[in-house]
Amino acid sequence: MDTILHLEHQGKTARLSLQSLPRRRPKPVIQQKTQVGAITPYKLINGINAMIDPFQAQPSDFITLDPELKLEGAGQILETEMISTAYYNSSNRLDGLKPVTDFKFVDIIYDQQGQEKERRPHLIRKSNLNDHLPIKTGKRLPITQAFTDFVFRYTYQIVHEDGVTMEFLFNIAQELHQNQEVAVVGAGTKGNQPLVIREKGSPYRGFLYGEIGQGENEGKYKLLLLLSDRELKIVDE
Repeated sequence: MDTILHLEHQGKTARLSLQSLPRRRPKPVIQQKTQVGAITPYKLINGINAMIDPFQAQPSDFITLDPELKLEGAGQILETEMISTAYYNSSNRLDGLKPVTDFKFVDIIYDQQGQEKERRPHLIRKSNLNDHLPIKTGKRLPITQAFTDFVFRYTYQIVHEDGVTMEFLFNIAQELHQNQEVAVVGAGTKGNQPLVIREKGSPYRGFLYGEIGQGENEGKYKLLLLLSDRELKIVDE
């Protein structure tokens, strides 16, 4: 499923598709086979009791019983819907571990020396690419400056849906290509907020990179959304 981008540029808005760039080399398809046929991997419950404490167990326990086994669910296929994250209190003994339900996530910020600088409540972000407020284009940066000052973690291609959206994207790409610039994009009322691609995702700075085809590719365009979570700076000595 494509991600939808609600984009505004020079007073015009459009909802567009974001697609991941194709791999340069297709990922090889590995299929294991036997004389009987193809092998399909599944995750199964192995029937081992992971909660047994070997330092507390006695030899007699293993002679009379099988505490290391837990066969009730052995061989059961693990489905994604069956698994969820569980949090336990800290304890040096396995039998002292108890599930914790009343807790809060806290972000701990460290300085350059590795010392704790700040604690603040963890912010759970929602995707903002397709909100009622569009993603806005802002200031421009020279391509060389953007590519040397920022580390780009993700790249998406913006795809048109029809002739109107093609003209909209082509004009943006042409403007950036002719000026050899990238456009900074942001969310929110003023267009200065970071982009969040998915629910509970991380915030990223967004940039638009445009390119117009030459020669046999004349009339074609490429408009990319570049996402960065790191800026490179020179440390003062």
